Amino acid sequence: MSNFFKYLYKDKVFIIAFLFAILSMFFIAPSSNYIGYINYKVLIIMFTLMIAVAGFYETHFFDYVATKLVIHFRSIKWIGLVIILTTFFLAMLLTNDAVLLTLVPFTIFITKHTKTEKYAVIIIILQTIAANMGSALTPMGDPQNIYLYAFYDIPFLTFILTMLPITIMGFILVSGTALIKIPNILCELNIVAPKVNWKRLFLYSLILVNALLSVLRVVPEFYTLGITVLLASIYGRHLFKRVDYTLLLTFLSFFIFTGNLGEIDFIKQSIEGFLDGRTSVFLTGLITSQFISNVPAAVLLSTFTRNEFWKPLLQGVNIGAMGTIIGSLASLISFKYILREYPKDMKSYLINYTVLSIIFIIIISFVTLSIS
Repeated sequence: MSNFFKYLYKDKVFIIAFLFAILSMFFIAPSSNYIGYINYKVLIIMFTLMIAVAGFYETHFFDYVATKLVIHFRSIKWIGLVIILTTFFLAMLLTNDAVLLTLVPFTIFITKHTKTEKYAVIIIILQTIAANMGSALTPMGDPQNIYLYAFYDIPFLTFILTMLPITIMGFILVSGTALIKIPNILCELNIVAPKVNWKRLFLYSLILVNALLSVLRVVPEFYTLGITVLLASIYGRHLFKRVDYTLLLTFLSFFIFTGNLGEIDFIKQSIEGFLDGRTSVFLTGLITSQFISNVPAAVLLSTFTRNEFWKPLLQGVNIGAMGTIIGSLASLISFKYILREYPKDMKSYLINYTVLSIIFIIIISFVTLSIS
């Protein structure tokens, strides 16, 4: 039992969401209406993607791709840029947190191997921003994107076109900063690409394609769930242990909390009155993300944001992934590696990450608001 509570304590966002859900029940008594609060499609898509990504992770496919791309370079500038851009593009398909979990340790290994550790911090900062900006492009890149995509029933191509300016600007800013901040120092890079279990990769690719077909609304989500459970049960039962169930429970808790808030007329009318304009919705999404992270911000604000303002909400919470270290839950992954590997650089990391994020936020927000 003590291990169970230790496990829950690690995810403080879930604890907060759960407590808020319980508190809201004192104002709106539990009833069959609670079933209507829950967006099952979001939970199913997230579950199936987690299974697929966990499979990809254990085949060492990410490490293989990154290694094959960097072994041709002999300068830390270009090695760093390739790692950052690999993070950027992989995050579009396989979620930002999964990519950071693989490629941040890869960065640490490469900089140690080439004796260029003094540049690891800036590379990891840009990696983190790249993961958040790259994943912003697609519904499956981020949990908040999966949620908003399903909640507002956004057409896939419309979603991509809405987020394209943010991703393009993110690409330009991250690439340009990498070329400026990382020096052109020659280094020796004698590494071998890890072996990939191609048979397993093919099987897990089937699970991933199955999940993506659900995202594209080609296959009904309950069919997707059944196929995923069947394939994983036959070929990878251990993958069920790799699912982030606390994240799913966090969403469930927020569904209950925001659903109950929506039933309280005074609160609903007050917040809806405030979120009555494109700019106000955009800025509220961006700013709220800085304090409670963009995933809960998306769930909370969507309850009170009218359908016509889904675009600024989607854009605001994705740009809000930058800024404070808790703007995105994925950003905390990188920060944990910094605390473990480079504790003396923690202050430098936070200052540089925050300053770059603020500059990027101002530029990307200005461009986004100008062309939308």
